[in-house]
Amino acid sequence: MLLSPKQWCLILLYLFLSLLLTCFLSFAREAANGVPVLSYHQVNDTDNTPLAVPTAEFERQIAYLHDAGYHAITPDQLTGYLNNGSPLPSKPVLITFDDGYRDNYENAFPILKKYHMTATIFLVSDFMDRFDNYLTWAQVQEMSEDGICMGVHTLSHFELTGLSDSELNQQLEGGKLAVEWKTLKFAEYIAYPCGSYNDKVLEHTRQYGYKGGFTVRYDLVHAGDNPYLLSRVPIFGHNSHSFLKFQLRLHGAPLWGRLERLRALLIRTGHPAAATLIWLP
Repeated sequence: MLLSPKQWCLILLYLFLSLLLTCFLSFAREAANGVPVLSYHQVNDTDNTPLAVPTAEFERQIAYLHDAGYHAITPDQLTGYLNNGSPLPSKPVLITFDDGYRDNYENAFPILKKYHMTATIFLVSDFMDRFDNYLTWAQVQEMSEDGICMGVHTLSHFELTGLSDSELNQQLEGGKLAVEWKTLKFAEYIAYPCGSYNDKVLEHTRQYGYKGGFTVRYDLVHAGDNPYLLSRVPIFGHNSHSFLKFQLRLHGAPLWGRLERLRALLIRTGHPAAATLIWLP
């Protein structure tokens, strides 16, 4: 018996909706089982750049995490979970900042304390005490003593993949030793500048005693992930910050991460027009 065009349309619609539901359930499962690692840079009301989140908006985001029952964790807790299956608190979230801007101390730190949240700041150690918009070592020490974890963003923020062995070692070891010297605590985690890494970078990172490394790959962290290739959720990258965008990024990271990688693939393979059709919050 031949099917009518209407029946074919209904069958195709059913298959499409079934596929859509399957994808939704898969992403929802990933979101429920994954740990968000939020990636910030600056928090201020003066720098209208993709890296800066307005102070009031940052507070709204942290207040939301607090009120929704999220528990801020440390990199040690995250790698303990990945390596040993150590339990995490309910609704864990790791809050990170790259570079070490002074507004992390002036604006973000008081808000984090207000809502009893901890965070991790990855420092470009050569920039501390040198540039006006970066932290002083005294500010780093104060935050470290108050429970903020200080990580490494290398000595000078060079992309590590283009360096010789000696230059790579200088960036990894020098950045680590500087943070440890100033905080009197082990600096065991790194955020790779520009998210740039390769097998040699990963090998040297392990050799210098780092316990984990953070990338700019857009996704959640799941059980079984490589602790030296940890994904993050970017809370930056555009000049228009809104609470809705924050919620979409926080709760939809598995979907948006895949779409971002698809867009990058389209650009890389010479299809920029198609890439512009992919919307990301």
